[in-house]
Amino acid sequence: MAVTKTKFINYIRCPRYVALDNLKKDKLESDVTLSEYLNEEKQQHLEEILRKMYDENDEDLIDEKNEHLEIMLPYYNKVEMLAGQLAPKYFNGTFKYSHLTHNQESFDMIKNGIKYLCYVDIYNEADDHFNIIEVKATTCGTFLDIGPSKKNEFGDKEIISIFTKSVDGIYRLIEDENNVEDYMSEEDYYKHRAKLFNRLNGAGHYVYDLAVQRYIIENDLKQHGMEAKISQIKYYMATLNNQYIYDGKVENGINIYDEDNNGNDIINYFDMTKLTKDYMDIIDIDRKKVEGYINQLSADKVDIGEHCENKKTTECKYTKVCWSQLPKYNSILNYIYNHHGFEDQSGNKYDRYDLIKDGKVNILDLPESMLNRYINVIQRRVVDSGISYINKDKIKDGLTQIKYPIYHLDFETFPCPIPRFSGEKCYTQSVFQFSLHIEREPGVCDKDKDHYQYLAEDQNDHREDLIKKMIEYIDIQSGGTILVYNESFEKTRLKELGQIFPQYKKELNKMREMIFDLLYVVKTKSSLYQELGYNEEESKLYNYYHKDMNGSYSIKKVLPLFSDLSYNNMEVANGMDAIVSYASFPKLAPNELVNERKLLTEYCKQDTWAMVEVLHGLINTVK
Repeated sequence: MAVTKTKFINYIRCPRYVALDNLKKDKLESDVTLSEYLNEEKQQHLEEILRKMYDENDEDLIDEKNEHLEIMLPYYNKVEMLAGQLAPKYFNGTFKYSHLTHNQESFDMIKNGIKYLCYVDIYNEADDHFNIIEVKATTCGTFLDIGPSKKNEFGDKEIISIFTKSVDGIYRLIEDENNVEDYMSEEDYYKHRAKLFNRLNGAGHYVYDLAVQRYIIENDLKQHGMEAKISQIKYYMATLNNQYIYDGKVENGINIYDEDNNGNDIINYFDMTKLTKDYMDIIDIDRKKVEGYINQLSADKVDIGEHCENKKTTECKYTKVCWSQLPKYNSILNYIYNHHGFEDQSGNKYDRYDLIKDGKVNILDLPESMLNRYINVIQRRVVDSGISYINKDKIKDGLTQIKYPIYHLDFETFPCPIPRFSGEKCYTQSVFQFSLHIEREPGVCDKDKDHYQYLAEDQNDHREDLIKKMIEYIDIQSGGTILVYNESFEKTRLKELGQIFPQYKKELNKMREMIFDLLYVVKTKSSLYQELGYNEEESKLYNYYHKDMNGSYSIKKVLPLFSDLSYNNMEVANGMDAIVSYASFPKLAPNELVNERKLLTEYCKQDTWAMVEVLHGLINTVK
């Protein structure tokens, strides 16, 4: 059996993953018929699992097409190429790299009949040493933001990173370069360093990945009698630089990412040699576990937990199988702040997954005495009684902050790993569309006649045209309110556009000042309500809760409470669909492009009309 690095990282999740993978593989390859040697109970168990993997039409429910990954894959490949092209600036010798896996340098080892295999993104060979460079399409902030925080001279919080940049431009752990106590206490340093040894943490996941690679490489060399080479190898992580600003340089239709005006390269390199060495005993233990899982091939149920990485980009693909015990609506995981756990009257604390293990899967399975956050008490009472919680006074006072005319505004953006246009950084949320419903006086707004919008005609740079249209439609001189849902997103986009296009900075800043968040009325904003005269405790309490919200304040959960509108049958039905739709423009025939643009327009239009409906619903609720 061959186990790639990626498989290893999935197999170590839990004892069940390997068995589920094999069951699915057998189904794909031979339309599996359950063995006559299995007892009836075992056959029923496996049949139940397969029903969760495939629907009634035998469609795969596990390995579904990931359109977002397909869209982003060329950009991820480009990151690898950029890291390889830039590497000679930081490292000597020869380089081997390719975005095609089979063209990369590979290593393998065999333990107890199992072959472990890994490929190297960038293999660098110099006269007396070798470098293994793993490329990750995350930003350097993933690592530089690890460390204790302090307030700077302006009173803002800043992180003292456990990494420091060496004279050669490569980031290394402070312990590799300097005296730790010149930066922070040793206690703080090692507390934050420990985060890199949690493979379920974002940064730790990346280091674990590289450590598995190191383990395979070192064992490959040992098995070939090349132990002496092990001490000559260093291990690095290449990431995107979140401070790099693209200047828009293009040659022969290709974006050129030279050093920016601040001396930043688009790629940063981190020396992970010491960290991955400290990981070797951990990986050896994990390898023995994986070997046991492979030999046992047990599909028996395993307790769910953090290892499932539910709702993360690294989520286990078998959550559909293992998490089916939880109700779809109002499960214990729909308690707001459930990740902080729960506490009974005696002060005993309970982790959410331990409670699930004990059979407490529904919101009502927890007694009110175990809910030490009042918002959770509200949730439980609402679900139990079916009666919504409404703080009419706070909602009324929140509504008074909204002035007419109201400009209901929503942006759609493309978060490209690599900056596409001048002035952008890595993962800048590049705005390509806005929708605007203008409500000039209370209750007077037509879904079609009062709708204004802009949508880029292609994937070229149309940001300035978009800005001009906003300035044309939004009368900043007459005042009023720009109403959004989750203000930090729109405010940040307007700030970024003002920085990139300083000639419009005055108008865009004025728009930022006009913004009010409808979420403050539905949910709350403590500082706002304290200014309005509420005490701190009531200011923090949420204003509205309905059992159908299922623990979420997203616009898609709130809208059905005040309207018959739904996103259910829309072809473009969420932000991810919008990204995929926009990214498909270059591949479409003219008639297909017209239809796709229509779908995008209807989706973004629905988002702003949803705010109109929710606003009117709130007004009617407190009349």
